[in-house]
Amino acid sequence: MGEQRTWQHRTVWNRTAAVGVLFGSLIFLGCSSKEEVVIPPASAEQVTRLDSAQGKALIDSPAKVLVVDVRPRGEYMSGHLVGAQSIDSTDQAAWEFRTAELDKDLPTVVYCSTAACSENAAGMLIGAGFTQVYDLGGIADWDPSELSVDKPG
Repeated sequence: MGEQRTWQHRTVWNRTAAVGVLFGSLIFLGCSSKEEVVIPPASAEQVTRLDSAQGKALIDSPAKVLVVDVRPRGEYMSGHLVGAQSIDSTDQAAWEFRTAELDKDLPTVVYCSTAACSENAAGMLIGAGFTQVYDLGGIADWDPSELSVDKPG
């Protein structure tokens, strides 16, 4: 009978220790040194600028996000962010048609080849009534480890 109690005592002790180690590991992993990416709030009156890490965090978030590539169609076809809508900001008729059919209340991330082009297009989106516009700048400015372009083929 004494042997059975010792065995049960060890089993309880081993299980308790295993749970403690697992819990401690989860706490340790939860306190990693990687900083949380903060996405600034957008407003209907102004464009909010994002860096690569913030853009990735917003695009990868569970929220529905509209991603708009405003480069000419040929540049879009040579590579773009997965899921990006193509709306050439230099084609006024196409711009007005495409922006009219999109949900203007969704968080909208806009990018182009250059930061100046992207900033201009972001302002155009605000002017068209979009309420949460985020400017991701130009593709050349992105950190490729955070945002990568999906290329055909």
